[in-house]
Amino acid sequence: MKSIKIFKLGLTISLAYALAGCATSVYTGKADVDQAAFGPSKKFAVVSIASVKYFQGEKGFFQMFKSNDKVPGADTQVMLDKLKPKILKSLAQSHYIRLMSERRVLRSRVYHNIKQDEKVMKVFMFSYDMNVAHRYKYISDPKKFAELARNLGVDGVITVNMTFSVMASKGGVTLNGLSFGKKSYSASVAISALAYDRSGKVIWKDSTVKEAEPGDTKHIVLLDTSDMTATDFKKFQPSAIDIGGKAVNVLLARFNDTMTGKEVSAMQSMKD
Repeated sequence: MKSIKIFKLGLTISLAYALAGCATSVYTGKADVDQAAFGPSKKFAVVSIASVKYFQGEKGFFQMFKSNDKVPGADTQVMLDKLKPKILKSLAQSHYIRLMSERRVLRSRVYHNIKQDEKVMKVFMFSYDMNVAHRYKYISDPKKFAELARNLGVDGVITVNMTFSVMASKGGVTLNGLSFGKKSYSASVAISALAYDRSGKVIWKDSTVKEAEPGDTKHIVLLDTSDMTATDFKKFQPSAIDIGGKAVNVLLARFNDTMTGKEVSAMQSMKD
């Protein structure tokens, strides 16, 4: 079960990183929902909300030699915490998910006693440090999800994970390795949701990738100066938060449509 989670989130990371800016649509697969596991009488608890710790994507040349912690705005914690209430609100608005309150979950002895997993996500040969929303724990072990579901007295638990990226989206002309004109940059967000029942079975998994409109422009003369200058990650935070909220709504719309028997596409537009 754990490999399912790692692969799914790793897939969305790769897509957000590699495809933002060079594609308008992305293959994420269809929403996988066990319809019998959800409904108005079923109760769920959100037990982990996390994101890859740093913006993925293009950095300036000199930023490449710095620790990510020393690159202003690269840490995703602020964005994650601002998106947390939007995630909970969107989940609570579904007719098929009755949520235990965040306060009850986080203040419970059950949650207090569960041991947090190492805040590192490994995908093939790569490792990604993770941020966790304020007061939550990073949990990735299906056995712990099942344990939490049983001990919290709910039918299942939900975890949400995100990746924020800054990518060159369009513009610029390259000739013999030299770039001319303008490049446009935009923030993108990859988000995945997973739900487990009391036995540790995955009962919902889905992901989406959304890209904001270009939020920055760099003038390029003679050579691609995007490699020689600093990326202002702080500038992209507002659009990343905005597109992240929209991505959450898309994820829940796909879940709701699946619950009503509607067909959801395995291909998704990266734009609104």
